[in-house]
Amino acid sequence: MAKTRQHYQAPLRRPQAQRGIALIEALVSMVLLAIVGLGLVYALGRSLVAQKYQKAQSLAVQTIRADLQGRGLADGCPSSGSNKLTRNAEPIVESVDLSGLSKACTIKTVTVDMAGISKTTTMAQVRYELEAQTLFGPGTLLLKN
Repeated sequence: MAKTRQHYQAPLRRPQAQRGIALIEALVSMVLLAIVGLGLVYALGRSLVAQKYQKAQSLAVQTIRADLQGRGLADGCPSSGSNKLTRNAEPIVESVDLSGLSKACTIKTVTVDMAGISKTTTMAQVRYELEAQTLFGPGTLLLKN
C-alpha cells in the first residue's frame, strides 16, 4: 500500500478580514510615529533651554569683561588687605539683570625671582560672583584671576 501525501490547504481569507489587519497596522505605525515625534520635540526643547542658559551666561561674562575694561582690575580694591562689594554692572542688553554682581578683591604681596634678581610687588586678586537666579539657570557664575 503506497502512502499518498496529503497537502494542507489554508482556508481562504475574506477581503474584509484583510482590511481590518491593514487598519490595525496603520494605527500602530501612527502611534509609533507620534512617540518618535514627541521624543524629537522633547530633545529640541531641552537644547533650546540649554542654549538660553548659555546665552545669558555669555552676556553676563561680556558685561563683566566690559566692566573690567572700563573701570580697571583694581577699581574698588583697597591698598592692602581685602574687601567685598556688591554693585550693579552696566548691562550690555536690557534682558540680563546683573544686580547681584559681587566683587571680592584681595591685595597680595608677590615676589618674583629671575636670574638672581628679586622683585617684590603687590597684585590684586579679583573674584566676580553672580547668583544663578540672575542667569536663569542652576549654580553660580564665578570669574577669578
